Amino acid sequence: MARLPAPLSLEYILLGFLCQSPIHGYDLYKKISHFEGISLVWHIKQSQLYALLDRLEADGLLTSTMIPGEAHLLRKEFQVTPLGRQSFLAWVTCPVGHGRDMRQEFLAKLYFAEKSGAEAGLELIEEQKVVCVEWLSSLHISFSVTTDDQRYQRMIFQYRISQTQAMLEWLDYCRSEFQGVFTGF
Repeated sequence: MARLPAPLSLEYILLGFLCQSPIHGYDLYKKISHFEGISLVWHIKQSQLYALLDRLEADGLLTSTMIPGEAHLLRKEFQVTPLGRQSFLAWVTCPVGHGRDMRQEFLAKLYFAEKSGAEAGLELIEEQKVVCVEWLSSLHISFSVTTDDQRYQRMIFQYRISQTQAMLEWLDYCRSEFQGVFTGF
């Protein structure tokens, strides 16, 4: 039996919205594109949305039901399956494994963690900090073994060290934002 490809980050975002409640494709498109904070991180074309919904349904992560609509006789409403919910929860609670994934994937995870409550957000932030500290340690080791004549490599490692330090500072900021929710500030 062939193994199904893992969903992409954008597909997990769709699953996250569908975990909240069943929704029509167009309403989901409006939610992602205009009304939710996720539109600051991800953009999707309406045709791409429908293709991804069809893929998720084919993979058994969603089901759909035709229901009467206002402007149309029937509209397709999507709902997440137990497998889809399980897949989303595994994704959203796991820190990202690469610095390049912080800009979009981690921000999407943080969005849904925030919707789940301050505790979920704090857990994700703390787990991501552990991963970032590991990256930083590895980068410092790599930088320390370069020689003076490896100027370009040293600049690259220093750039990545600076990025990772900035990520850790930003994660501390996020932690303080979530802690403010706990204390009522």
